[in-house]
Amino acid sequence: MNNDPINWHGAFYDAIRLELEDYLDILTFEFEHQLNTDPLIIDALILKKKKQVVIEKNIAAIFKMINIVEFKSPEDYLSISDFHKAIAYTHLYCATEKSADITDITLTFVLTRKPREVLKHIETDCKYPVTQKTPGIYLVTGSLFPIQIIETKLLSEDENIWLKDLHTGLEPRTLGRVLTASKTYFNSDHISAYIDAIVKANYDAMEVIRMNETRKFYEMLERTGVAAEYEARGIEKGREEGIEKGLRLTATNLKKTGMPLNQIADVTGLPIAELEGL
Repeated sequence: MNNDPINWHGAFYDAIRLELEDYLDILTFEFEHQLNTDPLIIDALILKKKKQVVIEKNIAAIFKMINIVEFKSPEDYLSISDFHKAIAYTHLYCATEKSADITDITLTFVLTRKPREVLKHIETDCKYPVTQKTPGIYLVTGSLFPIQIIETKLLSEDENIWLKDLHTGLEPRTLGRVLTASKTYFNSDHISAYIDAIVKANYDAMEVIRMNETRKFYEMLERTGVAAEYEARGIEKGREEGIEKGLRLTATNLKKTGMPLNQIADVTGLPIAELEGL
């Protein structure tokens, strides 16, 4: 199987553009920001918004002029240390940017898993009230600037399809819905990283879709530029399954000769529990 890492952050940048496509004319995207002359960089998305415009989208309702958004991949989680580090970076941003005012800043965390430990720490230790505005969106008040934590799996499927489904373990039906919605953006530069990530992260679900709609499936992959890689992953998977089948056949034949299971395990690399069931 292809072990290339999944570019979750690139996929997130695509997803956030798609989620906020109605407001792209009043938003500026900055994917990294160097805080000073030393190599100190905020590894987060900075969204700058025109002051007089209000965004009604649920994930950006708190947005002010400068909005720092930190994304955690599905394999990652938000720790208490991460939470305070992001707050420190927000203050440092204000200290190094002459045009930045603390009253014009917001901080957002976007993640797949609910950060129970962090939410408890915020309420118990920091004494900041936390309210769930809508499913998946937790608003933290009491700080010098608004903070929100977005748990993507709880977001509305109708309103936030791109962020909600940016993770592993998608069901074929769900993945199919995302791919159908993505057809509108085939010619956009801001979809390829997203499609690449969900293809790599949900290979088994893609296989089900491929068997059901082969022609449409490959047309979609061709147009998003990931067809060759998907085919390579399929070939590699088939090769691995062939090797596994060959080892099981060898083990079966050796077992018939009366060879001890521990020796067969050494020869084939198969676990003894599996050999016992042959």
